[in-house]
Amino acid sequence: MRFQLLALVAMESLAVYALPHHHRKCGNGKARTTTPEPAPKPTTTVTTGLPTSDFKGFPTAPVESLPTVTTYKTYSMSESAKEDLETTTIITTGLPTSDFPGFPTASVESLPTVTTYSTYSMSESGREAIETTITTGLPLDEFPSFTAVDPESIPVVTTYTTDSMSPSETPCPTSVTRVAHPVINAYSQATEISYKVKATEQCGNTDRLILPGMPWTVANSMYNGDRMVGKQCTSFNGILQGADDIKEVKWTSTTDIEFDEHTKDLCKGYTNIGVGVNLDNKLKDIASIPAYFKWDRKNTTEFRGSNVFDFITSPTPGDTSSKATSEFMLWIRNWGNQVPIGYSRGPVATFNLFGASWKLYEGKNPGSGVTVRSMLVDENFDGVFQGDLKQWLDAMVHKGYISDSDYVTVGNAGTEVFYGKAVMNAVVALDIKV
Repeated sequence: MRFQLLALVAMESLAVYALPHHHRKCGNGKARTTTPEPAPKPTTTVTTGLPTSDFKGFPTAPVESLPTVTTYKTYSMSESAKEDLETTTIITTGLPTSDFPGFPTASVESLPTVTTYSTYSMSESGREAIETTITTGLPLDEFPSFTAVDPESIPVVTTYTTDSMSPSETPCPTSVTRVAHPVINAYSQATEISYKVKATEQCGNTDRLILPGMPWTVANSMYNGDRMVGKQCTSFNGILQGADDIKEVKWTSTTDIEFDEHTKDLCKGYTNIGVGVNLDNKLKDIASIPAYFKWDRKNTTEFRGSNVFDFITSPTPGDTSSKATSEFMLWIRNWGNQVPIGYSRGPVATFNLFGASWKLYEGKNPGSGVTVRSMLVDENFDGVFQGDLKQWLDAMVHKGYISDSDYVTVGNAGTEVFYGKAVMNAVVALDIKV
């Protein structure tokens, strides 16, 4: 019996002085009740060429009798080429091919032997595999009764992998955490220096410490302190200095606020480092806003809050709170599923900044009437953030939310606090450069 053997093998390696006392800048405290699983990646397979059903004399055999293939991969290093060598060995078990009716017989020694070597080279985009196949043994055209088929008629299988996400399946941005990568630069290598202001603990709801000769204030702005049971303290610990005269402020946020069902969704306040130098400059006149925020938080009870950068812009200098201002928040770390103003209406835009993807939510602060636009990172930063915040504000200009002629009137970095018992030791560097 004449018959044809078709084998297809596919292999793929795989400012800011702290906010004014009257300013209410917290987002919505309501938590998501569920955290949906990420949507699966659908796979679409497109097959072209001559269908296998059209091949004449294709042998029929029970599924149980079909050979099973086990592949073993070994790796070795060539001394001369200094490259990875991947050898694929195929062992076939099951019904011997000689038992198939009409299957051509050939000695084992004459069967083609295929060895695949995978070599790797490094390009700017990453490691790339280059496969070289060497075939030895009896050529296929010398097998008796082998049916030749034009290569163009052999089915070609192309697999496309697409990512899709249903709006109803948007994952909670607080359910995952980015893997922390060490930041080796002037910020991370800074060491403590002598400074004229001694370590200071602030536990009053409106306490604020100005640091002479530095661009910052340390603020314990608990503007809803009268609604909390417990206390919040913000402590100044010292000044660090790195290469190129980079300065950082070392501080601690200590939270001891009882959970209360009636006030669990109320932001009690904002413990923060505010910048007070080079405010009231137009965005187009600001060269950069280098930012560094490193933290280590220990929660001894459930804690709700977020680490954020918070900036306010205005068409006129000095305006920090009127309805003409715009508030922008960059949420880099979230605990307790806190969500921002406008979250229930869904994101209005998406962005890729600072090596991460973000969703933008907007809404009006019910207390001040100011429009607040909050950028939530899809995966939490874990312990450290570094970036030029001018890129973020420029993105807001590009979307038409503000003008590059607007003034930056407030800028800071800190933690919104709702409830819980926790201690966060942190370092912040935040500057506006013109």
